Amino acid sequence: MQMDKSAIRNFKDFLQMYNRMTEMCFSRCVDNINSRKLDDQEIECVEDCSMKFVKYNNRLMQNFVVAQQEVVSKRVAEVEAQQQLQNESNGQQQSAGVTDMSAMAEIETSDASQNQIETAKSEMVWR
Repeated sequence: MQMDKSAIRNFKDFLQMYNRMTEMCFSRCVDNINSRKLDDQEIECVEDCSMKFVKYNNRLMQNFVVAQQEVVSKRVAEVEAQQQLQNESNGQQQSAGVTDMSAMAEIETSDASQNQIETAKSEMVWR
């Protein structure tokens, strides 16, 4: 089963965020690497740091979602306004096109009449 590209992208983003948090909290909280286990102070610091990072990221994402919604609504309004202008200009072009078509039909009719007259004249000359 193939994973969706957006799911892969989301997973990569999550891993990058997790790695940043781990590096930041480790460098901030772990002072002594002489023992395998963290002491109580380091554990508390890492927990506080990671919780702070998670809360910060949640708040950042909430603000991003709000800002993104505003951007999307502005873009939608711009596209709708542009489409309305295009529709109005197309309507004017179509009405102008109808006028042009009428004029072309009149020209073709007059050309056909002109051809009939010339044909009649040439027939008279040949007789």
